[in-house]
Amino acid sequence: HTQGTTRAQRSHLAAMCVPPSNEQVKPVVVPVVGRLGGGGKGAVGKEVYLTDMVAVRGEFWFTPPAFVTRMLEEQLNDRRDMAIAYLLFNILVTVPPAALALFTVLPQSHMLGGLYLVVSSLLYTQRFILAMHYSTHKRLFKPSVLGNLANKSIIRAFAPFFGIPSNTYYLHHIVMHHVDNNAWNKDLSATEGYQRDNVLHFICYWLRFMIGGWVELPLYAITRKRYGLFANCAGGMALTLGAGAWLWTVNPVATFWTVVAPFLVASTAMMIGNWSQHCFVCPENPRCNYRLAYTVLNHPDNQRSYNDGFHTLHHVNSQIHWSDFPNKFVEKLGEHAEKDAIVFDGIGFFDVGLALFMGRLGFLADRYVNVGQKPRTRDEVIELLKERLAPLKEESYKAKAQ
Repeated sequence: HTQGTTRAQRSHLAAMCVPPSNEQVKPVVVPVVGRLGGGGKGAVGKEVYLTDMVAVRGEFWFTPPAFVTRMLEEQLNDRRDMAIAYLLFNILVTVPPAALALFTVLPQSHMLGGLYLVVSSLLYTQRFILAMHYSTHKRLFKPSVLGNLANKSIIRAFAPFFGIPSNTYYLHHIVMHHVDNNAWNKDLSATEGYQRDNVLHFICYWLRFMIGGWVELPLYAITRKRYGLFANCAGGMALTLGAGAWLWTVNPVATFWTVVAPFLVASTAMMIGNWSQHCFVCPENPRCNYRLAYTVLNHPDNQRSYNDGFHTLHHVNSQIHWSDFPNKFVEKLGEHAEKDAIVFDGIGFFDVGLALFMGRLGFLADRYVNVGQKPRTRDEVIELLKERLAPLKEESYKAKAQ
């Protein structure tokens, strides 16, 4: 199964901001990575091709003027991150002006405010959260006065437009989530203590993050004597709350739709996302990165989210560049098989979370990909999923976290 120099491939190269050579582009071989089904009796399905390798990128909406593009190219650490830089430019020239208009020239209107929320959420929220995510792991711009300012602006200035308190993301995601790695009573967003197909358990999880995070996150920094991170986090929270309170006195309707509602949207989206990404946790080894996350292949979300579907590999090595994930997945198929990792085809993380809440484990079993794991029947795949959904008992996660 090959892909030649098609329009889709040229669009892919353009979106990755790598100019195609004048020479004929060699065909890209799209590899077979496994088969649908558990591989046991009656559970051997069709071959699964990794079409994520040639899919057209969709992380940004439009390119900036040529002079802006040249400036970005000069400042970027890695030219492959132009898709992130383009998205940030898209946001900069659309979202702040629209929010400002709600506070100034437009009449106070819940209809206009609701329209702002819907449009900005649909166009940007998912894309921005993942752009922020990868640019926090790997610094986007080169070290310079302008570059440092731009790097810091992503979590300090851009984030609040999408409901994420200023200057909190680094502490929560890099320092807490990746260090403590979903460990209960350490990671604020840990899932392993919950029954992860139970809606009520998710509501408790969501409320803990949305409300408790304002206390738990700065407290986490203090207890680990990371006083600089505490100051950044607490200062960002105070600034976010203070700015919101002041804006409410100026225009409560606009403040609700540009500050309060985005916070509810972002908190919900991020927690559904993290819950879904870490819903299958192996009780025998909950710290194994191949068994506390899973992979989703060949879904349009991967092209909107900088290949976020390869979440297992991201936990294995958070420094893998997002554009390298499909190739790295092929390279590490053997490790996925050896460590009994879970892989799905054609569905995204939100599809998985919804299927769990609806009790549709059979739907997931039918999209399970055997990449070399031990053969299982469809019923055995369902049993595997059930086993990894169960909450870890306290003595179990304390022992395994050592």
